[in-house]
Amino acid sequence: MKTFSRRGLLLLLLLAVALTAIGCGAQPKTPAIPTRIPPPPTALPIPKRPQVTLPTPVAPATEQPADAGPSGNASTITEAPLEEAPPAAPAPDSVGWAYVKVLQTRLRAEPAGKAIATLSAGERLDVLGASPDRVWLKVRYTPAPEKAPQTGWVLASQLQYYVDMADIPVVGEMVDGADENPAPGEEIRGEATVTARRLNFRAGPGVDQPIIGALTSGETVKLLGRSDNGQWLKIVTGHGEIGWAAAPWLKSDVAVEDLPVVEKATTGVPKPTVPKGRIAFQDRPGGNIYVMNADGTGLKKLTTGLDPALSPDGQRIAFTRWGGNGDTVRVINADGSGERAVITVDKPRSPTWTPDGNRLIYEYVVKDTYCRDTPLGCATDEQIRKEFNGNDCWTYPDPIGTKCIWDFPVVHFFITSLETASLNGGDVRNLPTNKVVYAPRHHPVYPEVLHLTRDGIAVAYVQDNRPPKLLVAYGNLGAPVYSPDGRYIYVSRKDGDNWNIWRYNNDGTGPVALTQPPLLRDRAINNVAPAPSPDGKFILFLTDRTGQWELWIMNSDGSNQRPFARQALAGIDFDFDFGRARMMDWR
Repeated sequence: MKTFSRRGLLLLLLLAVALTAIGCGAQPKTPAIPTRIPPPPTALPIPKRPQVTLPTPVAPATEQPADAGPSGNASTITEAPLEEAPPAAPAPDSVGWAYVKVLQTRLRAEPAGKAIATLSAGERLDVLGASPDRVWLKVRYTPAPEKAPQTGWVLASQLQYYVDMADIPVVGEMVDGADENPAPGEEIRGEATVTARRLNFRAGPGVDQPIIGALTSGETVKLLGRSDNGQWLKIVTGHGEIGWAAAPWLKSDVAVEDLPVVEKATTGVPKPTVPKGRIAFQDRPGGNIYVMNADGTGLKKLTTGLDPALSPDGQRIAFTRWGGNGDTVRVINADGSGERAVITVDKPRSPTWTPDGNRLIYEYVVKDTYCRDTPLGCATDEQIRKEFNGNDCWTYPDPIGTKCIWDFPVVHFFITSLETASLNGGDVRNLPTNKVVYAPRHHPVYPEVLHLTRDGIAVAYVQDNRPPKLLVAYGNLGAPVYSPDGRYIYVSRKDGDNWNIWRYNNDGTGPVALTQPPLLRDRAINNVAPAPSPDGKFILFLTDRTGQWELWIMNSDGSNQRPFARQALAGIDFDFDFGRARMMDWR
């Protein structure tokens, strides 16, 4: 405990009053923590980390549109950057201006009519009018100053326009392009429904063909024909756009082989990358623990407990459980057999495996105490009474006035440390930590343990008595985890009223937000508990963006965020308390 002085307490109380007066509510300080001095640990059979300098990581490239991602989901069309401010005034005979916001679109002679030009992302257009249904905009396109302008029609959904749609005059007549404007010599052969969440719509039958739009789940299109390999279908959208889409994500009312071949494919349809490995997760801290395959199959409830962690070979799961015959660190086989207690210790959390799979490292409580939260730290009634000259209250000069013992709230405080043990519960050792520690996670190769402290993310060293090193000085963080190659750290962090998933270099530099809340929202949107795949390509996480907690998955650069195994997990009610729980692990 800290040593108190009346002069120091007076100064701190004055500061607290001043902060209250200007509306700054400071977070209460956590008391100083007695250091548990461990004996020098015996070196574990893990290689020492060489002194190497990793190359500076390159920022992730903008995601290129794919025709469908894992689980039949297609990626979002990349939009071109737009100018922050439009030109000062539109052309005299136009009502406004617009920019192409997709990679490519077509300028057509009439709504849903023949294409007369291809427009690229960022092209500036003058807006002249709109179709009666406001689906199409009549625009003027000037390819270059020395070239004559072209007038035609573009889908409004593919433009960023700087004019109120209601102020655009209606010109022309309503056109049903889907039924009346197939390509010459072609006719409607059937209908299909899009099954992917988002499916790219291309100018030709191949992934090397320009993307001219995107289709969404449940959208209905007309069928004109197929490619020679049967992997691409030529379609007409509801807005009359003609192009090609990947057949595997179109549910057709006619057999693909019965459609006429109208063009030769330039490429095949890319196969979706299916996540591999095994996932262990809990539905809530201290709730049910499950295991399933990363492809969404094989869901199985195993047991109950806290903070599941898969062994390096994915065959066993370590977890903790409180109560019953004691608080224990436990291990169970991934098939649900052989559950047993490894060691009994006070309130253990977050077991993590050494890379050889022979030992566990875990957090446990060294001291469980109650105290009063004062401006100078955690103090007992006796300590405060001593500072008050043996009284329950003491009067300070204004503006502080009289303060009493009961003015300081009682808090429940845990002093925690890290410990390691073999799988038979023997050879127990303390790790060299000198602060309250939470949520340990072993490096995939080196004898280093990532963990949380009151100050942020730190690393402890297993083979020597070096003090822990603070890597990320930031409060309000969730349980951190290394990438499989040890190059990055993934962690959830509170930003304002939201929690988001961030990536840091393994030395704590280079923070990158992988998730961000939407610009327009009526509540806090949270993304927490990241768990990287064993190949480093994906990150599993929890999110409440739909109004309830769900498992989602994204690429390791934060792109292509989508629900994970929603049908298989439909009966599981997830909950998260924004604590330090490890909700899932992936091996």
